[in-house]
Parts: sequence; C-alpha cells; structure tokens
Amino acid sequence: MIVRDPWDAGLPKRRTRYEIYAELLDLVSRKGFSRVTRASYGANLPVDRAKEALSFLASRGLLREDNLGDSVIYRITSRGREYLETFRHMRKLFAALDQKSLSRQAQSPEPAELISPLEAELSTSKRDVKANEDFSLEMKLINKGESPITLKRIEGVSPEDFATVDKSKSIFLKEDYLDTNRMNIDPKKTVKVMLVLRPRREGSLSIKPRIVFSDQTDREFILEAEQLAVNVVGDATRRIGTGFKDLDKLLLGGIPEKYSVILTSPSCDERDLLTSRFLREGIQKEEITFYITIDANILKPYTGGIKPNFHVFLFNPQADSLARDLPNVSRLKNIDNLTDINITLTSALRKTNRPPETQKRAYIEILSDILLQHGPARTRKWLTGILTTLKSEGFTSLVLLNPQMHSAEEVQAVLDPFEGEIDIYQRKTNGATQKCLRIRRMLNQRYLENEMQLAKEKLRL
Repeated sequence: MIVRDPWDAGLPKRRTRYEIYAELLDLVSRKGFSRVTRASYGANLPVDRAKEALSFLASRGLLREDNLGDSVIYRITSRGREYLETFRHMRKLFAALDQKSLSRQAQSPEPAELISPLEAELSTSKRDVKANEDFSLEMKLINKGESPITLKRIEGVSPEDFATVDKSKSIFLKEDYLDTNRMNIDPKKTVKVMLVLRPRREGSLSIKPRIVFSDQTDREFILEAEQLAVNVVGDATRRIGTGFKDLDKLLLGGIPEKYSVILTSPSCDERDLLTSRFLREGIQKEEITFYITIDANILKPYTGGIKPNFHVFLFNPQADSLARDLPNVSRLKNIDNLTDINITLTSALRKTNRPPETQKRAYIEILSDILLQHGPARTRKWLTGILTTLKSEGFTSLVLLNPQMHSAEEVQAVLDPFEGEIDIYQRKTNGATQKCLRIRRMLNQRYLENEMQLAKEKLRL
C-alpha cells in the first residue's frame, strides 16, 4: 500500500475555492464537528467567509447542519468524504505531474513513491447480515517498518451507515471517528482493533477505514485500507414508521408492528411535533389511524372533513358541539366511565374494514388524565385490556404519559404493560436547555441506544 501525507504539497498564498472547501471538510472530519468560529480559525478565513463557505457545502450535501444548544454545528457527510478523498487524489496526481516535469528538466530519474510502514487487514464475522443484526469487524494494524509509529485516529467507519455498538477498550468513540489515544506500534508488531457494528439501513454497504498515524517526527500520514463490503438485508419484522427519519434510524426502521410503546415526556413543542408526525405518517400512508384525545383543538384543522382512514376519539365536554357534523369522530363528554371508553373503541374497531395486510396505528393521549382520575390500579387494568384489544386487531400503539404529573410509583405502575419505552427529557448543554430523546427499551428487538437531540426546526420540516 502507498502512504501519503494528506497535505504534503504547500498551498500557494492565494488558495482556490476548492482548496478552501477541502480544508474546511478536512477540519470538520478530523474534529467530528465544527462551529463557524472554529472553522474560521482552522482554515484561516474571516468568520463571514467561513460561514458562507460552510453554508454552501451544506447546501450541496457535503456537510450537514445540526443544532447543539443555541449553536449551529457542521458534520461531514459521506458525500463530503468523497469530495475530500477525490481532491486529495487529484492533488497527488498534479504533484506527480509537476515532479515528472522537474525530473525531465534535471535529467534525473523520478523519485520512488514512499511505501507505507503500516499495513491494515480487515475481516468481519459475516458478510451477509440482517438490518437489526450486530456483526464484528477486526482491523489488524501491522507496523512493517524499522521505527515505531503512533496511531492517532481511524476515520471512515461510515457513521451514517453503521452504529458502533461495542469497541476495543483502548479506543474512544468520537462524533465522527475513533480516537486511538495515540497508541504506539513498535517495529514488526501488530495491534488489533475490534468493533461491533450494527447497520442503520439495508443494501450493499462499504467499510473503508482511513488510519491516520505519525512517524517519530510527528509527521502525519493517512493509510487507506482496502474496502470491505457488507450486504444488509431486511429482517422479518414489519415496522411502523414514526414519521421522523432520525427516530426511525434509532429504531432500525420504525416501531415493530403490533407493539405498544409508551412515550414519556413533559409538555413541550418537540413532543407535540413528534406525535403529529406519527399521526400524519399514518394518514398519508392510508393506514387505519386512531387518535384518542381530550384536546378539542385537534378538530380545528379538519372542519373541511376527515380522511376515511383517520378516526378521532374525543373525550371532552364540548365534544358534541365541536364534532357534530364530522365523520369518523367518536365522542364522549368525559373519561369518568372506563367501560364507556372501551365500548366506544370496540365499536369503532368493528367498523374498520380494510385488508388484513393494512397497517394500523393508534396514538393514545389520555393516559395521564385517566391515571389522575382513576388511580394506578384501575388505570393499569384498563390499560392492559385496551392494549391487548388493539394488538389483537393488528394495531401498533403509541401512548403518551407526562411523568411530571405523577409520582414515581404511579409512573412505574403503568410502564409494565408496554413492550417499548421512548423518553423525551431536558438536558442543559453549554448553559442552554435542550430537549433530548432516548429509547429506553424495546422487547426482544435491537435498537440504537444513542441520545438524540430534538430540534423544533427539524421536526417542523
């Protein structure tokens, strides 16, 4: 293998825009993410020019904008890595042309390419895996030289395609690369780096790590390992999309069909936007979609009519006056009688007439109100019965609970009937409050345990 210094050719005093783009992409790739200020210093650009260049790269899909607290940060995408790799390759070719020209002028032979003292061998436990299946990746890093080398980081283990589930204890998982903690490899020695990966999507996926190392003078080099292909096929579990792709990625495709999942969350815009997406996804895909709520405002957007596959169950004193002329709206004035609620839902279930393969979803928004009014014992009994009924009819259920309205004992009493739990909570980041989401459990299913930050701007798209 040939090793190369990624920036071995000196830049001219006046850089081209493509060189500036490459410098910005390289900086973001090495750091994992970057704010505008850091990019400005790193690329030696005025802040306004750095911001303009970063926005341009994001608009072309080479970078991705995210929110971290009150700041906008940038992360490199697979397309950005392709640009950077191509730029480096072309730069090397141009340098070789210049060198050949100088060599002919001096009538001296062309200098030999530098042979890497480091070699990388990749192997995997399996080449064909399921979408929710873990597999191991082993990297053997061999120093065939006469001097020690220092490993700095490993890039390009495709964070967009794979989640890192486990790793060797000697390395640290960063946002966009693996930090090898300046691991030394003595001459003629081998070290092994072990990873356990989980595919984020189906298809033929490639793993092509770039190992960044330095010699004894701390000069940095990059070794590009041979590409390893993994074929990812879908599993047998049908899934219900949540309407939010980032959450579906954590769930490895969506909520498993016929599962009942509790969403614990305080009252916040992020929660409402997320659950609205869940409902809208079902309506747009023409799935049977049940919405069970006490919120009379839900009907305001539907004064012109409700789609046949969308069924609203409104438990509100004003239900009759608000929904008198709307189809597919079942009404009760309150939630005093749990038997009446069951009868209303059962009656609607009998009227739904769709092919058996049609997916069905229900969003239940009244759990906290029922728990407050009826207590944990009666609520748990009612909840178990209604979830069993919905599951037998092929429904996937998302049920909302506001834990701030109840004691810890009451919350615990209603968690057990559910097969999955998703939690929205607050976290302070750099002095700012940020809403975050994490999947707490999903019975007999694999999922990603990463914390996901929720941005209202992204949820509104």
